[in-house]
Amino acid sequence: MKKSVLNREFTGVLKTSLPLVVVELVSSLYSLTDTYFVSGLGEEAVAAVGISMYLLMFIQAFTALFTTPAIVYTSQGVGAGRYIEARRATGEALFYGLLFILGLSILFYYYSPLLVIVQSGVRGITFEYAVAYLGVRVLGFPVLLSTMFMDSMIIASGRTVYSMIANTIGLLLNIVLDPLLIYGLFGLPKLGVVGAALATVVSNATTFPIQLYYLSKIGLVPLLSPRNGYLKKTLELGLPALSERLVFSLGNNVYAGVVARLGSTVMAAHNIGLRIESLIYMPGFAFSMTAASMVGRKIGSGSIEDAKKTGLNIILLGTLVMTILGFIIGVAGYYIAAPFSPNEEVRKLASIYLLYAGFSELGLGLAMITSGALRGGGNTRIPMIVNIASLILVRITLSLLLAPSIGPHGPWLAMFLDVYTRGFALITIYKFYFEKITRRVI
Repeated sequence: MKKSVLNREFTGVLKTSLPLVVVELVSSLYSLTDTYFVSGLGEEAVAAVGISMYLLMFIQAFTALFTTPAIVYTSQGVGAGRYIEARRATGEALFYGLLFILGLSILFYYYSPLLVIVQSGVRGITFEYAVAYLGVRVLGFPVLLSTMFMDSMIIASGRTVYSMIANTIGLLLNIVLDPLLIYGLFGLPKLGVVGAALATVVSNATTFPIQLYYLSKIGLVPLLSPRNGYLKKTLELGLPALSERLVFSLGNNVYAGVVARLGSTVMAAHNIGLRIESLIYMPGFAFSMTAASMVGRKIGSGSIEDAKKTGLNIILLGTLVMTILGFIIGVAGYYIAAPFSPNEEVRKLASIYLLYAGFSELGLGLAMITSGALRGGGNTRIPMIVNIASLILVRITLSLLLAPSIGPHGPWLAMFLDVYTRGFALITIYKFYFEKITRRVI
């Protein structure tokens, strides 16, 4: 009987997470596609896109204020059978989210040149490329919030196949538009890095009506209104997630700044390695969202002990998958980096980055998936505290101390130690304190 329950649960985890692996692969391929096609413009363009990606991660952190509550509201609402409450709660979160992100988009667009200088210190053509790419992507952030919000709801409901379909369509369009707009094929204007950014924004926008259609099939279309009575609860759930993402993104931009100041060649290699690594940690995001969704639904139905067991099974399975993939990419990094590298020096450095990254995936898997399980349980504060503390005390501090003496090995070693610190701290908290730190919010 117990074995039968475990088999059903394992099947449920795979049914939910495998489409999400495809979704995360799609998300990674958006950036990887840009990097691949932009590499034809030279290492300055590749470095510029890498610099912009770190800044975009910082700006995108603000979406967590609204997408994290959307996951909790939807998963717990579905688990409790309270669809109308979930629609009201998500509708109010989306309303205020769109207003907030619109204002931020205008602000960050205006200050994008200053952000690039402060973050990386680059000048010349690399600076021009970075500002151009960043400006277009920032103006598309209201579209990005809308698609991320809808996608979070679909995933939290457990209908991950719908998410896979919508995101795959967007990626296919991006693959088509990238070369057309970057190089001006078939009589179109040659837009360079601006074309890569524009292709991504247009592709994101394409997924929105598809997501809305699927939410209507589920019965979870948000009831857009500023007066549904959930603003306070939204802020309680979203502010810790926002704080974590903001500090984490700021820290990663400091980290990227350390790497960028080692030269365009190192930054280009780092960017290529990071884009390839995203293919490794995509299952981490998938299993993290699966954990948030399934734990949230168990909590919503009142099954705390089942929620803990389900979460732990997902953590172990997801971490195993990431560890295996990390080992493969760490060993074969030199060959995998070849198509994305404009020259041999960049290729060699990218393969060294992948060696560090590949063998750190066990720690990263524990950190990512355990954080997702805790958030699904209604606790967004614990992941915030652990992730921020390790980022500052380990990754940033060691990067600043080691980079002057051992070059890129310094920040890459700091990254390696950081993810293991976070992973082991979070899984320990989960195992011993889960029942005390989770809560039902809807």
